[in-house]
Amino acid sequence: MLAQGFTRVFYGQYAFTLAEVLITLGIIGIVAAITLPALISKNQDKVLENQYAKAKNILANGYKLMMAKYEIFKVENLPILNDCSAMNEKACMSKEHKKAFNIASDSNGGLSSDILPESYNIQGESEKSPFKWDDVPYLFATADGMIYGVLQDEDVKTFSVVADVNGSKNPNTVRKDLYKFRYSGNGLLADVSSELEQVNKCSIDSLDECKTEEACWALDGVPVSGTDDCPEIYWFNGKCSETGGSRGPWYCR
Repeated sequence: MLAQGFTRVFYGQYAFTLAEVLITLGIIGIVAAITLPALISKNQDKVLENQYAKAKNILANGYKLMMAKYEIFKVENLPILNDCSAMNEKACMSKEHKKAFNIASDSNGGLSSDILPESYNIQGESEKSPFKWDDVPYLFATADGMIYGVLQDEDVKTFSVVADVNGSKNPNTVRKDLYKFRYSGNGLLADVSSELEQVNKCSIDSLDECKTEEACWALDGVPVSGTDDCPEIYWFNGKCSETGGSRGPWYCR
């Protein structure tokens, strides 16, 4: 009898109504909806950070191994810079890289830029990165899904490697999953990812934004906005300028 009375009192004091249960579940759901995306995003960022560190380590060790195999002490003496036709000879690049990296597939075996993102975002900017996989002469992928693209630098003593640390997956953003490294000297690997964020704002109306001679000369014959005037463009002392004279619409491209 005492036990039965105790049970009734116990349930009477601590029982919840259906409405209270639903309200509690609703609150839990709201809190979860607010906090889970942040937790997921934080976890994804941590995963990408680890993949970045892994990719950098793979590249640093791989090219050091390549140098060691040839007993050379300067990057400029690597066969990929001297024997592979400015890195355009896929068979040569493939042979040399397979000596130093655990490659799952590469440009010489069917890996194509067609399966990779067409563009990458720049954090905090509306413009896309100027980087395009189509401009990369040699690609290789490792078994963990990372994609690397090897590029010839203007300086013939160095070369660069662009790495997408999670393949074609999102977020497809510079310094999130896309990075660029430069290999130079006696085996120094430097992060130069800022180069992937250098959007070309060079135009006939903004000659001071033209940072290269090639970009400057490309504007020769382009009309000034809203006119038929095509000024003569020239590159001098590292700056893009116009002569100040008009050549008229007959010179426009």
